[in-house]
Amino acid sequence: MPSLVLCYAPEDDALARRLGEYLAANLACNIVYGECVVRPGFDLVDAAERAISAELALVLLSPHSVPKPWQREKWTPVFLEQPEQFDCLLGCVLLEECRFPDLLRRQRFFDATSDFQGAVRRIRRWILHPDQLLRPDAATDVIPDARVLGLRKRVGDQPGTETGVDYALVAAFSADCQLDFEGACTVDCLGRTRAGVLGDIGHAVHLRLAGNVPENHGACVDWCRVHRYLFVLHNVAPEDHVFLAFGGLSSVIFTAASPGRMPADEGQIEAVFIASPRHEAACLALLSDAVACVAGLLDSAYDSGLRLGWAVVSVLRAAERFAETVEVLEMMEMAARRCGDTPGLFRIEWEQSWLRDTSAHDGTVNILPTAGPEVAQLVLPFASLQQ
Repeated sequence: MPSLVLCYAPEDDALARRLGEYLAANLACNIVYGECVVRPGFDLVDAAERAISAELALVLLSPHSVPKPWQREKWTPVFLEQPEQFDCLLGCVLLEECRFPDLLRRQRFFDATSDFQGAVRRIRRWILHPDQLLRPDAATDVIPDARVLGLRKRVGDQPGTETGVDYALVAAFSADCQLDFEGACTVDCLGRTRAGVLGDIGHAVHLRLAGNVPENHGACVDWCRVHRYLFVLHNVAPEDHVFLAFGGLSSVIFTAASPGRMPADEGQIEAVFIASPRHEAACLALLSDAVACVAGLLDSAYDSGLRLGWAVVSVLRAAERFAETVEVLEMMEMAARRCGDTPGLFRIEWEQSWLRDTSAHDGTVNILPTAGPEVAQLVLPFASLQQ
């Protein structure tokens, strides 16, 4: 975890801690308070020079902290040259009007004299997106309406969970507060199981989820501990709210409604999944509709459902979304049993019997078969035919 060192005078300790507590609640970093406090024989420039050995540093300017006088030959290399040499993000925060070199305003400078909360929000945005906010002092907040401000306070200025939020309000909030997060993920959960929702979330944030549902949920919780992300989830059943509120540094908004969406039809889905060559990205974009289509076809047109099901399984396996793979295989297994399709059932059970995650960090995570104790009797004869 990176360290963020605060450089300040003892008289500014309360504001330093207020700033640090806000950042600690929103960023995966260790706030260091006492190491670079101004004292006799150790002025603010000395403090900044020591602080830039860390990944992040903030110099708090006030009448109590600034040196008298500023010695150009001393402060210039510390503030203008050494941060880049040491790969440190160094910023200056003006707490109270005082004398300091004007050149500091041209660097990463935050004026907190009139709006402390706005300044610390801009500091957080700069730390999260340093390449997008090279001139933080130029960033100004357009005051949104009261409802957006309330949502910002509850889930933007701190990690939190909101339920039953109007879709239009979420859109306005996301536009206003997009830089308050590392990123945002929107998932329509209509008709999706827990395995599917977790798979969609993992894919959106580039998190490899190679286990079963409990393992994947644990991986999401662990990831959210150190990532400031916004998850906007539509059409979530109330009983799944607690399950999908991951905690950590991330915020979750469950919407009350979402705009209507016309799902892809069977022809559109087959054109993408049965195509040769198959484009995995296009398949993943239609995955939710494809799984629903497989379920419907297995009931009404078994052969077509099985064909599409194997295509979906292939896509899921390639994406290492194993919990969803097992889920689709289970649907196919139940349909094969209903139809008395013994060869098809052998193939499905064979796939279930060896499907496992062999590249997990400890090499021990297994995706277990979904069938009953007769699996071995079905698989062994089929295995012998394959040899």
